[in-house]
Amino acid sequence: MMSQLTEYNEHFKNILNSLNPSQKKAVESIEGPVMVIAGPGTGKTQVLAARIANILLETDTNPENILCLTFTDSAATNMRQRLQKFIGLAAFKVNIYTFHALCNDIIQQNLALFPKNNLEPLSELENLDIMKILIDNFDINHPLKRIKDEHYFYQNALKQLFSNIKKEGFDINYLIEHIDNYIQKLPENSDFQYKRAFKTFKKGDLKQEQYNQECERLEKLKAAILELPKYNALLLQNNRYDFDDMINWINNLFEHQPHIKNYYQEKFQYILVDEYQDTSLNQNKLVSYLSDFWDKPNLFVVGDDDQSIYRFQGANIQNLLEFKDKYITDLDTELVVLTDNYRSTPNIVNIAKQCIAFNTHRLSAEIPNIN
Repeated sequence: MMSQLTEYNEHFKNILNSLNPSQKKAVESIEGPVMVIAGPGTGKTQVLAARIANILLETDTNPENILCLTFTDSAATNMRQRLQKFIGLAAFKVNIYTFHALCNDIIQQNLALFPKNNLEPLSELENLDIMKILIDNFDINHPLKRIKDEHYFYQNALKQLFSNIKKEGFDINYLIEHIDNYIQKLPENSDFQYKRAFKTFKKGDLKQEQYNQECERLEKLKAAILELPKYNALLLQNNRYDFDDMINWINNLFEHQPHIKNYYQEKFQYILVDEYQDTSLNQNKLVSYLSDFWDKPNLFVVGDDDQSIYRFQGANIQNLLEFKDKYITDLDTELVVLTDNYRSTPNIVNIAKQCIAFNTHRLSAEIPNIN
């Protein structure tokens, strides 16, 4: 592979020389864990692509032994196009995946280990059809049954709920138990009590109407959660699995079939993860499974707590903090902060900085000496 890339050496050296010191540090830190905090417009895609190229040019690693995980198909395409400019056709041999695309490939490569051997990923149109079948099967007394209007009113809410439960790997019995405990304690919750005497009510009396509304909402939530097994059964009946099943199934596969996990650990010698601040619990678990053979894995993550746009889907900057606590023992060599913005004018950067300063949940409050 080195001989195939020789013609790109001089070209890549020019690219390397064009990087600022922090970017160059990230690119040249090949071995072991590295965390890059990259603000908007700081060239993180350039750094990720350049680091992959540097690994191939400086080591005897093959392109197929590198894994780069992104969040969207467009990000994966952009990454490969950038990498092609650096190393040519070898870029098409590098494993650049979204989380779901990686898991789908692993499922298709190991179909015999899953419930059916002819499973296919669920399309959006198929998802709509299955949701409608699920709702059509509600009995007359079901809390989510709507008779007079908008029969499929809860379709999107159910889809999002099922996705969130799967993303975080929650057990439905665990959720139901916690909801029941919350309902039981509602009368003691000050939010549902009068703060002062009012008409016929004394201070501390229960706000009955508000309490009833909350109980009704929670009973609907419980009923929705209990539909998840039926939804999963419908998927299997139709030889389908959804996006969130993919990650759960692969995590379970790696947990219970260590030899399968070992195969992919050996295959992916260098792992890079883009937008790490947006990884959910299960996505982060997948990254951990792929890299936990080594105490100090070749694991490179890029993230920015100020850009965590998927928190509503389970994303959590805690992943960044846990990565730092688990792997980063030398802040000078294993933690890189990119601060030079190449995208926006100084006025935009200054206004954004003033706005984000009100956010108390930032890495700068948790990690000393980073700007």
